[in-house]
Amino acid sequence: MSEITAVTDVAVGVLRQGRDEFLLTSRPPGKVYPGHWEFPGGKFEPGEDAEAALRRELQEELGITIGATTPWRVETMQYPHGTVRLHFLAVRDWQGELKGQEGQRLAWQRLPASVWPVLPGTVPVLRWLAEEQGFEGATHREQPPEPPAWLDRVAWDDRGLVPAIAQEVGSNDVLMMAWMNREALLETWRRGQAVYWSRSRSRLWHKGEESGHVQTVHDIRLDCDQDVVLLKVTQHGHGGVGVACHTGRHSCFFLQLDGEEWQTVEPVLCDMERIYK
Repeated sequence: MSEITAVTDVAVGVLRQGRDEFLLTSRPPGKVYPGHWEFPGGKFEPGEDAEAALRRELQEELGITIGATTPWRVETMQYPHGTVRLHFLAVRDWQGELKGQEGQRLAWQRLPASVWPVLPGTVPVLRWLAEEQGFEGATHREQPPEPPAWLDRVAWDDRGLVPAIAQEVGSNDVLMMAWMNREALLETWRRGQAVYWSRSRSRLWHKGEESGHVQTVHDIRLDCDQDVVLLKVTQHGHGGVGVACHTGRHSCFFLQLDGEEWQTVEPVLCDMERIYK
């Protein structure tokens, strides 16, 4: 008897504006294919059809209320983690301000899509759009773009690293300090989320990859000696509380010198031991 493979139904919104612009969003950390670009949407919940699922997902993910939708195509994709049936719906009418509610990036694109990398399930949609528009040639990047020249302005140390400070937008709280190499800074710029270099693990560290406490990056600055990077960020966390420190506090700088002793001046906001289990 052949094995029956479960299929997950997913509603996908192809948001359009003008003749040829479409919206892509990046997948947040903690999900399969983090950082890959896709058309927004999500899984059906019990009792939902494609339109109902898409209305709920786009409200939760992007903060918008969509108007009329037009069923477009259905495509089944086989991923390593399972089989997904994608129900694509065209959307041209919505209310509200588009904003990534999960720290994901948003990008209005035209063919060929300039963002990289794109999710495998995105590729056929780009091909359909090309057929519709009479577009010829590659629809997206197959390889990462060449590193930009501005990376060479950074005064990397003899290990190829630079210290990076994360400062919260609005409060101006200094949240943490970590290290970046060229790839980490480039990924931070590309994703719009903080990516550091872990010296202890000798690998890239996407902030929040385990905890979900990602940092959305709004501004990247370099100091006068070009040897310190400053990130202006929104710190995400559980229950809407920004948690930057692995101890569960808002900031890593929670010890204050009081006379001749260091005093803890910030409370623990969430139990990180439970999160990291």
